[in-house]
Amino acid sequence: MDKLILKHLKNYIKYVVVKTLEFPFYIRYKYFPKKSVDYQKGFKKIALICTKPMGFGDLIMDTPFIKTLKKHFPNAEIHLITDKDIFDKVDELDRIIVLKGGIFDLMKEFYKLKNERYDLGIIMNRGINQTFYLEILNPKYKLGYLGGWEILSNFKVKKKGLGFTKNEHYWNMALKIAESLGIGDLEEELITVDFSEDVKRNVEKILNNLKLDKNKKTVVINPFVLWKTRMWDRDNYVKLIEEIYKDFNIILYGGPDAVETVNYIKNKLKEKNIFVEDVAGKFNIKEAIYFLKFADLFITSDSGPMHFAFLMRTPTLALFGPVNPIYRLPKNFKKYGIYDYLWYNDYKPLKKFYNYEYEYVDKDVEGLKTIPVEDVKNKIYKFFEGGKFY
Repeated sequence: MDKLILKHLKNYIKYVVVKTLEFPFYIRYKYFPKKSVDYQKGFKKIALICTKPMGFGDLIMDTPFIKTLKKHFPNAEIHLITDKDIFDKVDELDRIIVLKGGIFDLMKEFYKLKNERYDLGIIMNRGINQTFYLEILNPKYKLGYLGGWEILSNFKVKKKGLGFTKNEHYWNMALKIAESLGIGDLEEELITVDFSEDVKRNVEKILNNLKLDKNKKTVVINPFVLWKTRMWDRDNYVKLIEEIYKDFNIILYGGPDAVETVNYIKNKLKEKNIFVEDVAGKFNIKEAIYFLKFADLFITSDSGPMHFAFLMRTPTLALFGPVNPIYRLPKNFKKYGIYDYLWYNDYKPLKKFYNYEYEYVDKDVEGLKTIPVEDVKNKIYKFFEGGKFY
């Protein structure tokens, strides 16, 4: 069977299974009687849930909601329960609980957390497994994407019928939960994070060992992403670096899974007597995030590291495949002037777009070869001419 057809079939089966599992929860939380509650008195201890299959970027895009929630419930104790160990300290969170392991391991950990006796549990992103975790946690009140794309609860909300349309900014998914609580003053900026002295020391040690010209700006390039539909051809990175390396410090970036791609690019460049630095596989996640603080410009595909850069307020040029960039870049990104994109669709119009329902697959989107090297180069030089894209 054709691999593409097989992948479509698997996605469809997964879709049907998820919809089937969600249906009883949808009925239960949509139509069963609701309790009344005084929000300020009733929500003294709040649990926010964001675990697999949600990614690092999903959690980062939840953070405007976290800011909003803390602003309107300043006296509440707010805990984040997650399997993503990417924050050391966040002012809006009283505690960050990091869980590790697969689905059954997480179930066991959520069972242990029942003793915390949360007043309110919130599922910030649609994900049926997270509904199961919330059921195990068993807070008094439950809110969020409990059974599909509509915001549901077991208590009376101030705005009913809110939901995520699948074709809007991803930040809205969590922010609409705040709207359901009657909150109109929504935060639309990411949280500010701080990291431990160990993280900072380890990053600065590696940074100081790089051979960088202090008289040049530093361009950090992330050439790897797991999704093929979001991958710019690695030979394009070779050509780009060949065009710009004389004017900038170039550092290749990525996790352990990026090492092979980074080595390929470095070896191709060595054949042309071009030598660049790399930090691929040298950092843990927190260190990788903090490192981006030192980039004058970050080049990346739509991926987790792109959101790391947004979190660090690092100027970023992002390359997009089937996902509409206006739904993934920071809201109102043009006002900051430091974020910009190039999108496959602007060069080769797509037949359909990714809509969060299941992984979008199209044989016409095999990497982003359609985005020209020259256009990426021009965006880079335009940014450094005035220190902003817009």
